[in-house]
Amino acid sequence: FSSLLLMAEDPQAMHGNADASQDPALPDSTAAVPNVAIPLAPPASQEDLEATQRQLDEIRAEIIQTPLVGDKIPFESVACEYDKDTSPEFYNKAIELCQTYDTIRVIRKDGNCFYRAFLVAQIELILSDPDEKARFVSVCKGWKARLLHLGFSEFTTSDFCDTFFEFLDGIVDGGKTWARIYEETFLDDNNANYLIIFLRLMASGYVREKEADYAPFIDGDRTLAEYCVSEIEQMWVDADHLSIAAFVQATGSPIRIEYMDRGAAPGGGWHYEFPEAHEQPFPPRIHLLYRPGHYDVIYRK
Repeated sequence: FSSLLLMAEDPQAMHGNADASQDPALPDSTAAVPNVAIPLAPPASQEDLEATQRQLDEIRAEIIQTPLVGDKIPFESVACEYDKDTSPEFYNKAIELCQTYDTIRVIRKDGNCFYRAFLVAQIELILSDPDEKARFVSVCKGWKARLLHLGFSEFTTSDFCDTFFEFLDGIVDGGKTWARIYEETFLDDNNANYLIIFLRLMASGYVREKEADYAPFIDGDRTLAEYCVSEIEQMWVDADHLSIAAFVQATGSPIRIEYMDRGAAPGGGWHYEFPEAHEQPFPPRIHLLYRPGHYDVIYRK
């Protein structure tokens, strides 16, 4: 079980080779700190290396103390996090959002927060909407053949797909309640991360299927395939605008993202909807709050 999860974390794993060498249940602590090379800098001493490792361990410990998925709490708690004098833009936006949203569900800040937030909100939705349940299950189950057709490794891909399908079947046929799903799946690193990998594969698969549309937006000298491996398929990597746009198309589930920082939203607005309004099959029913580098689930009044 663990070795398969590691395959998805290895940039080569989903398309061939894998090296299972560490515990996959938690992100590698070094992933949280950029690797910055300083030209002509003297080599670090053993003391410096040990101090750095201690700092990374402290960061990792702080991350894992936060539940993967929190309980719903009043949205007013967001406003309490900001000072109206030192952070007026964030404070005022939080106060404004209080008029529309009444609760928030905080998601762990581990690089998987967008996909995890989406999954939580989507499962809550299908538990109360039989039509949406049927639609979402049908879309997801169609992705196994699409991924294999694109050349993804059958051994690893099938495992992640089948695990996700079994999870959905437990909701459809087993009548699992939210409380049971929350306890057995969303609070368990291994179970939850298997599901996250499947969602990442959907996003990557869609980008690969629509290569002509997405390739012009890949920065640097990377190929589209290299981008998919390093930025979408790799666990603990934040979702960027391109991967979110592709993921929404892959699932057929429109979302609305509220941005605390006007400068972060595409076009400079306070919020953004994926896909854009004229392309939506139905209005967004999943709402996320974006704060620098992080997504949480929010609920309308």
